[in-house]
Amino acid sequence: MLPRTLRQSPLLLALAGFGSAAYVPRDSSSLSVKVPAASAVAESAQIDPSFCGFAFEEASFVRYAQDDNGKANAFSANLINAVTSRTGGNPIIRLGGTSPDYGKYLPGQKEPALPVAEQNNYQDVGHTTIGPSYWDLTHNFPGAKYMVQVPLATTNISETIAWAQSAVKGIGLENIHSIQPGNEADLYADDYRGEGGIPLQPPQYQGRLSNETYVGNWTKYADAILGAVKLPQGRFFTAFDVATKFGNAVQEEAYIFDVETCFKLGIDKKNIIKEVSHHYYQRNAGTAEDLAAGLMDTSVTHNHLDQFKRHISWLKKNHPKIPFILNEVGNSLFKTNSYEFQARLGSALWQVDFYLYSMAIGIARINYQQIMHAGYDLWLPIASAGHEAQVFSNFYSQPFVADFIGSSGKTKVAKLDISGKNAPANLHAYAAYEDDVAKRIAIANLDYWIKTPSGVDRPSVTLDLLVPKGVESVKVYHLSSPLGAGAAADTITYGGSQWTYKSLGKEVKNVRKDTETIAVKNGAASVKVRSSEAVLVWL
Repeated sequence: MLPRTLRQSPLLLALAGFGSAAYVPRDSSSLSVKVPAASAVAESAQIDPSFCGFAFEEASFVRYAQDDNGKANAFSANLINAVTSRTGGNPIIRLGGTSPDYGKYLPGQKEPALPVAEQNNYQDVGHTTIGPSYWDLTHNFPGAKYMVQVPLATTNISETIAWAQSAVKGIGLENIHSIQPGNEADLYADDYRGEGGIPLQPPQYQGRLSNETYVGNWTKYADAILGAVKLPQGRFFTAFDVATKFGNAVQEEAYIFDVETCFKLGIDKKNIIKEVSHHYYQRNAGTAEDLAAGLMDTSVTHNHLDQFKRHISWLKKNHPKIPFILNEVGNSLFKTNSYEFQARLGSALWQVDFYLYSMAIGIARINYQQIMHAGYDLWLPIASAGHEAQVFSNFYSQPFVADFIGSSGKTKVAKLDISGKNAPANLHAYAAYEDDVAKRIAIANLDYWIKTPSGVDRPSVTLDLLVPKGVESVKVYHLSSPLGAGAAADTITYGGSQWTYKSLGKEVKNVRKDTETIAVKNGAASVKVRSSEAVLVWL
């Protein structure tokens, strides 16, 4: 695809006081971005410092948690810490997926999980087994809290109880965030088959479920767990975990296993649901040529996320203490991997905007999925199938978003409207407030540009930030690469820093010296944002 061109345009971001500042456009092409009044921002929920969560497919977790010598994987631990240390939150880690829903717990198995996950094999649905030592690996990430998925697909409820009992014993109740019966139960089918064509069908496994039969099964299994395992009083279960939908079917996200209907059917009659969750993947993976339309068209992303607003609104009104989360997220699905689409600067920028927009509409947490074979991963934890352990481009979204959230525990987020002629379609700005004062502005410019032999200049926009009185300068951190949207991780920096396997996941500073301190002149700071770049502005 030929890169689109966008001439440099001035924008005015009004930050004076708590309302929107009036100004006269300098010319007919000027664009403006105004911060909402404080009263509007105050209505949004505070962002959980643990918003940036993690998720691992069952067998893959073994490789992320320990190195080839059987020791705690310091590379993984350092990368997780690089995110959570910025907000002060605990890592909330989900262990689950389709493989454990159809898996078995074998108390005599010495290996943590079988078959062993590698970069070139797929999750083995229908053959995955874990042993007691699996849960021991959870202690390799100090301070982590775990979302423990247990089987709902099986009709053998004793299997579910065995998973729950062994998890509580091995992890410790104090380290368990929630128990989650089932995974994507809306995809259970009467004719479902796993890897190698193994039948995973009634009567040994659940068939197709409706709202009524899902609620009946879920409450039955939750009751069995409560009867067999001593759990804390109150809300300790994650429910729903609905599968993602694509294309024209995306509207089904709003009503498949409908939240309101299932609550009226009694899914929470014992007041045990801690959070309602869905899964999200943008589409099936493409090639490099598909990156612009596939991930960098933010209208697709925002329209998909908007399907969740109905659930978020209903919960806020009827069960305000139960948040709506996305506990399995990736940029796209593919049975193997397509790194040229799934792991480039463009996909990292997709992730930045995805997280920021999610916060703005009321999604309470995101757990980003990792599977050894997946192309959308944040990092590959060990050398596998001829691939070296490495950090992928998508990781760079995480410290950026964590810095935007900050460490105060008071942050609230608002998406800022951009008005004016010729505003780039994929340019978005978000404000982070603390005590009703704007502290940071994130600007994501997903306008597609790649460096080509033709040497087409990289387009940019300039934003004139009208800052509150007393602010004399702003600091601007860039998430970018000189190669543009198609860049792999080796040329990407955030705030001039990189994270690599060579550094064992620790931050390497001053790789690129592009952080700017911009003086405020006449109440404004002019910030340039290039196409295929995101910037974080500290006020």
